[in-house]
Amino acid sequence: MVYSPYEFATPLANGVKSFGMWFPNTDPSGSGLIIPTRFRGQEGAAADAPLHSHLGVLGVTGFLMKDPGANPLDYVEGGRWNQRRIELSAILDATNPDLSAFADRGGKLIIVIGTDDTLASPGAQTAYYQSVIDRMGQSKVDAFARFFVLPQTNHGLNGRSYTVDGDGKTIAPQPIPSTYDRFGIITDWVENHRAPGQSVTATAGDRSLPMCSFPAYPKYVSGPAKEAGSYTCSTK
Repeated sequence: MVYSPYEFATPLANGVKSFGMWFPNTDPSGSGLIIPTRFRGQEGAAADAPLHSHLGVLGVTGFLMKDPGANPLDYVEGGRWNQRRIELSAILDATNPDLSAFADRGGKLIIVIGTDDTLASPGAQTAYYQSVIDRMGQSKVDAFARFFVLPQTNHGLNGRSYTVDGDGKTIAPQPIPSTYDRFGIITDWVENHRAPGQSVTATAGDRSLPMCSFPAYPKYVSGPAKEAGSYTCSTK
């Protein structure tokens, strides 16, 4: 449920048929995505069970249901609020893949997201960027945009490696490299017309890692795991 795309009953604005959800990570319960709690109104919940509360509740009850006092768990896919959701998706217009007007005016865009962001869905963000590529073509998108995905970093692009390695051994967590010259890269692109590469090196202390422009990812090749030179940006 958490890691698989959520399919809509009917397409929303711009023909979007699903929500990208989240990527597998070491904190699947982050932001309450997975919790062993039954809320009031759910099957098997006690009469005095706690009310469901999350950042998106008012968006559901207020914008969608038009009743702040409603129970968001009453929502049923394809049910009575389906047309209202289609209407809202057009008003918000957050999924239009045609960025040609922005590109034609000389706009430049650098996006960096973390795969462990349990607030802003990395699945939905990568799905949107792929829709831009599908609409405009890879070469045109590369001329004005970069979309870097940092593994195991959160909403603020901070993160640490897991405490167990691939062999099941306990290890000390290390910071995920996420520091790079954010202002300098975009300024150089806009003012000096020097586009960043498809790979930008991020650092954290003595550790470094390449940030790879989607759909590429940092694939380990050989050498010290903490050095960017030991990786290559790969799509396979």
